[in-house]
Amino acid sequence: MNGYVDGRKLRFEHRRGEVLRAATEHALDHGLAGLSLRKVAQTVGVSHATLVHHFSTKDELVAEIVDLVLAQSLALPDLADDDPDPLGSIWRRATSDQGRRYIRLFTAITGHAMHDNPMLRDAVARSMQQRTALLAAGLVRHGCPEPEAAALATSVLSTLRGLLVDLLVTDDEKRVRAAFDDLAAELGRRSSAWPTPEAAAPSAATSAPAASAAARDTGRRAGEGPR
Repeated sequence: MNGYVDGRKLRFEHRRGEVLRAATEHALDHGLAGLSLRKVAQTVGVSHATLVHHFSTKDELVAEIVDLVLAQSLALPDLADDDPDPLGSIWRRATSDQGRRYIRLFTAITGHAMHDNPMLRDAVARSMQQRTALLAAGLVRHGCPEPEAAALATSVLSTLRGLLVDLLVTDDEKRVRAAFDDLAAELGRRSSAWPTPEAAAPSAATSAPAASAAARDTGRRAGEGPR
């Protein structure tokens, strides 16, 4: 009898979070097309039985991968209070090599969601609604008139998503970055007319333009999704 025991399989047997993160890495590298529990188990280095123990069906695993990817896209939970350009930091993180992996899969998920896949459609819609609500609330906290907040948040997030897709498809960094800088400048001009929130004490945290500071708050909260 062969007494060899695969240490990786034992390590993952009772660690669902680690299995999910490893499975997500597989999806980031290979996409969701053709995903199967057996393929993921082989790549991750766990037994098929262990994967089924944690995720009884492929759909359950895909749903959790989707939630994790959507939560992490455009998220920056460790952004410093004294960052003078939080919106720029979010952009730089999103366009880094690691950030592009998440944005690429996010874009693929969004595409699948528009082709009669209710599970993906619901997950993407939920993510967009939550992210928009977070940014709208952040904009209001930083002085944006409440009736304008939802529309502005929708415009900012939609523009960012569009620019990131443009960058991934064309790889034209100079043109896309110029468009991002134009968006940031316009947000700065618009937010300069907002009243300063009474609760905001002068500090390094409030030195960034109000709309950019609101984006910082949203990037942090967006990263509080599944781990």
